[in-house]
Amino acid sequence: MVLKWIVTVIIFAVAYFIYRLIVEAILRTAKRLKRPITMPNTMKTIIGVLILLIALMVVLDFWGKSFTALAASLGIGGIVIGLALQEPLSNLISGMFLLLSGAIREGDTVNIADYSGTVRAINVNHTIIETFDGKKVMIPNKTVWSSSLMNYWPSTKRRIDLDIGISYNSDMKKAVEVLNKCLNEVDLIEKEPAPFVVFTGFDNSSINFQVKFWVRRENYFDAQMALAIKIKEEFDREGIEIPFPQVDVHMKS
Repeated sequence: MVLKWIVTVIIFAVAYFIYRLIVEAILRTAKRLKRPITMPNTMKTIIGVLILLIALMVVLDFWGKSFTALAASLGIGGIVIGLALQEPLSNLISGMFLLLSGAIREGDTVNIADYSGTVRAINVNHTIIETFDGKKVMIPNKTVWSSSLMNYWPSTKRRIDLDIGISYNSDMKKAVEVLNKCLNEVDLIEKEPAPFVVFTGFDNSSINFQVKFWVRRENYFDAQMALAIKIKEEFDREGIEIPFPQVDVHMKS
């Protein structure tokens, strides 16, 4: 019996060694070919699960057991263990569905279960999210699979809608011309799809427009800042006023 346990430990140790060997070989090959692995942590998880299952089957065979016979021999205890493992197994299966479906990938910027951030890894039981303020959140895969999922960057480009208001004393046609000029002259704004300006309404103290433009992921914040500065400079140059909230008070004598 002691010998069997020693062999079992050796089998799992060898499995871990093979796991490390395969992962390092894949990473070295990808580096040599200059084709970086896009999801290294997820890749490690998949390889680890497969090798673990193989090692478990070898151990059961060494002990003269099979999954069916093992389940039957456990009896009531098996039911208790099954109930205890219900949640981990649900997370494991959900994690495999996530990996196979490609619903989310490492590096995606997402919103899941009221948490927004970047996907760092899809592990056996949890998906790890790094929030925008640097927190690490581990969300059970079952929750990820069953929740509504928003991917902020499903492609390399994303549209931004920026609200602009001008005073009622300003020339509307001139303001639209200036906004279009700014959209065309800011290099960080994508020209395809083409940016455009829409009228959104007459407010209490302003005439409102919305500029819609596309940017690449790496230019998301810089493009907004560059456009805002450009619009303010051009409006000042053309005498177009951006109003602040104000109220006219009429007093009866």
